[in-house]
Amino acid sequence: MRRGLLRRPLAALVAVAAVLGLSVVPAAAAGPAGPAGPAEPHLRSRYVTMPDGVRLAVDVYLPEGTRAGAGLPTVLVTQRYWRARVRLGEPGGASGEAEQWTARGYAYVVADLRGTGASFGTLGSELGADAIADSGPLSDWIAAQPWSNGRVGTTGISYGGDTAMLATALRNHHITAAAPISYDFDPYEDLVRPGGVLIEPRVAPYALLLRILDQAGGTTCETDEQARQLCAHVGLTGLQPRPVDGPDGQALLAAARAEHANNANLVEMANAGAYRDYRDGPKSWTVGSVGEKTDAVEAGRVPVLTRAGWLDAGTANGALSQFTGLSNTQDAWIGPWNHGAGWLADPFRPARPLTAQEHDENDRRVLDFFDRYVRGDARPDGRRQVHYYTFNEGVWRTTSRWPVPGTRTQRFHLGEGGTLDSRPDDRRTGSDPLRLDPTAGTGPLDRWNTNLSGDEVSYPDRAAVDAKLLSYTTAPLTADTRVTGNGKVTLDVTGLAGSARGALHVYLEDVAPDGRVTYMTEGQLALADRAVADREDNPDWRRLRTPRSYAAEDAEDFPRGRAQRVTIDLQPVSVLFRSGERIRLTVAAANPDSFQLLPADGRASYRIGWGGDRGSALELPVVR
Repeated sequence: MRRGLLRRPLAALVAVAAVLGLSVVPAAAAGPAGPAGPAEPHLRSRYVTMPDGVRLAVDVYLPEGTRAGAGLPTVLVTQRYWRARVRLGEPGGASGEAEQWTARGYAYVVADLRGTGASFGTLGSELGADAIADSGPLSDWIAAQPWSNGRVGTTGISYGGDTAMLATALRNHHITAAAPISYDFDPYEDLVRPGGVLIEPRVAPYALLLRILDQAGGTTCETDEQARQLCAHVGLTGLQPRPVDGPDGQALLAAARAEHANNANLVEMANAGAYRDYRDGPKSWTVGSVGEKTDAVEAGRVPVLTRAGWLDAGTANGALSQFTGLSNTQDAWIGPWNHGAGWLADPFRPARPLTAQEHDENDRRVLDFFDRYVRGDARPDGRRQVHYYTFNEGVWRTTSRWPVPGTRTQRFHLGEGGTLDSRPDDRRTGSDPLRLDPTAGTGPLDRWNTNLSGDEVSYPDRAAVDAKLLSYTTAPLTADTRVTGNGKVTLDVTGLAGSARGALHVYLEDVAPDGRVTYMTEGQLALADRAVADREDNPDWRRLRTPRSYAAEDAEDFPRGRAQRVTIDLQPVSVLFRSGERIRLTVAAANPDSFQLLPADGRASYRIGWGGDRGSALELPVVR
């Protein structure tokens, strides 16, 4: 698999093996020829001091032969997972992605976030305010360099994409473009607690890796067998962050890493932060949310190119929230990709690494975007587009509006005998039993795993799993039906034993004529968070989502024996249900592969009502 421009540096649990791989003819450095003078080093590792005195470790890559006055545009990446990793006593090689950027005439600057890698400081919170703010002084420092044209483009994948996008809220005039890839617009809703339900099985190994990277609490690759296996799996054994240049580099690295021992613990925050309004000192969900900074992002007017996968956690939901909630110039791509876009993730096709041509297409978009706004001085023109791929059709479309023109909501009503029909049954009413099944999940390679691992996405035939759950299926469709956007499910739910702090999960599926069941998308909700807010209280970035606060004060135990209306948002998708296929909605009370069990003992039961005025229904955005 090819190396890329923006590869996260650890494989498996924190890396995508290759993204944004570039195969182009090298170009000369941009800008006017500088005056005679000594050439700058191709790579220099050094510290840059922040206004509060914290020193950040920075690698600066420049095209060969760069001199003062070169007028180089700069790519800035702020990295959580070490900017470079080396063996003790070895200098380490150059970054392949940096080499490809410099071959195009860019300076490439990658920094360890404060409290990580070889940088000093303590990380008081993941995606904390101090770490985000550092992109401002770093951009000022870059612009002051004699080789700089004063223009900076922020980019990165996943965590690096989060910080790249959050930097646009700083209103730093040197930041002229951003290309966040596979990033989490709102970490609470789009990754860690979608629907208020913790992705507990996925967070635990990822959090352990962060502890090892930071040596937090003395955790290392040799702490225990679990740590040893994890380090071996991700290729971390025997490695350390790259020290800065100079004879004191190793001593400075040791001093810096000593300050990381008390870094925030992600597992503790994920468990304690059950509600969106959680705050504990510097730790909160809102500080790392782009949604909470929309005014500042819009004021900065930074143009944004983003890429997300329909089956990559909630990144597609975030990309659409960005598009509908921000007025900035935008070029959004939502496609059949895993986290980082290293693998094809189309449920109708086998998972496979992207081809060289597919990588090149993705790369070209980023290059052209940065050439326009970072190498060049184009002003944002206000153009806003979403390019999206449709499953089961393999077609790309482009729209400047979302929902796309021609969209109408089609309701499918749950009915007797597991039926799903566009016509409601007003004459008969009833309900079906649902028990929590702790064995019926989405498998090891689902959408929530890829976001914290970089693994491929693969959903096997779900017919056997559905047999354990509660499914409602249409008759064979008589015409092709294209669904594009955010659907939702409204259920008539009566809680029985164990339901007070329970959860519901729903799956949209395609049933082929041969009986194969293909996963399309899903939604989930902690029932304590079921309260629906007034629409006027719903911020613009949540306009595609059911108005809901996820605040502690709005949480309430689910009542037993009394029917309740429960609305669950589906993650967005674009899929063509072909004539002869059937649409299925499956309801579950747990997904043990990716989510915490609610309640924790795994014992809960419900009744799902159908028919009559309060019958349950699936609503899909159908495009004519």
